Amino acid sequence: MNVRHILSVWRAIALLALVTPTLAFAQTPERLTQLDIAVWPEFDDPRALVQFDGTLAAQDGYPRELVFLIPVSAQLNATAYQNEQKEFLNTEPATVTVEGANFKRVTFKTPKPNFHLEYYDDAIQGAPDKVLNFVYQALLPADSVQVQIQQPLKSDNFKTLPAAALISEGMHGFKYHLFNYPGLAANQDLKLQIAYTKTDPNPSMQNVTPPVTSNPTAPSGALADNGTALNTQQIFLLVGATVALALGLLALWMWYTRRQPRLAYAGAPSGGKRAERAIAFCSQCGNGLRAGDNFCPKCGAKRK
Repeated sequence: MNVRHILSVWRAIALLALVTPTLAFAQTPERLTQLDIAVWPEFDDPRALVQFDGTLAAQDGYPRELVFLIPVSAQLNATAYQNEQKEFLNTEPATVTVEGANFKRVTFKTPKPNFHLEYYDDAIQGAPDKVLNFVYQALLPADSVQVQIQQPLKSDNFKTLPAAALISEGMHGFKYHLFNYPGLAANQDLKLQIAYTKTDPNPSMQNVTPPVTSNPTAPSGALADNGTALNTQQIFLLVGATVALALGLLALWMWYTRRQPRLAYAGAPSGGKRAERAIAFCSQCGNGLRAGDNFCPKCGAKRK
């Protein structure tokens, strides 16, 4: 082996040593293990609220950059990530640029695998018969995708094209039309058409009755033992019951005291000498009895 050949080998080894670290630290192409898409027409706004909740397949190399396409008629509302305490926190501000005639490109970085993106889309057409054409153009492949369409409250003739595989009911009377896809490739389009009739101009949340959190205040400001306010009728009933109870206790006390033998002296004889102290009492009238009284001198009852 000549010197020139040896130098060529060493150059190849050196080049391989430079390239290997670069390949080792290069980020793998992004892929989603799960993507949940929620489309809620007229939820808390006259527009449609759209939410993406996904999980990146990569376990390291964070923060990682994500890119999504949203309709050109949409307004980005939030980008967030989920921390170890399962709380969603805002990411650094996303970058939004126009992508052709129909879409905007949203770019943001997530420091964790679980992320959230939401926007409002002013794409509902017609009244009272309304139509919403939803399009998701995937930039990242996903192993599993679920789409959830929320039916607005006080809407009729709600239909989706294609039809949902499953319809479930949630809180406050909401119905959800569910679609499941085993996978979605990059640059693949997912299209759904939503149609319904709704004459009520209010969003769904304005038709939800809030839970009662406080009790009405009593006109007089009186409070019951449990802290709830009393109305006027309840106050009168309470006062009446208190008076009746007091009168009943007074009558019971008077009856009880009359039944009790009095510790007193029998009446003095005509001679003015102090009478003997009563050693017993009549079982009928309570009058004091002396040692020689076999009958009560007041009522005549036989001594017991």
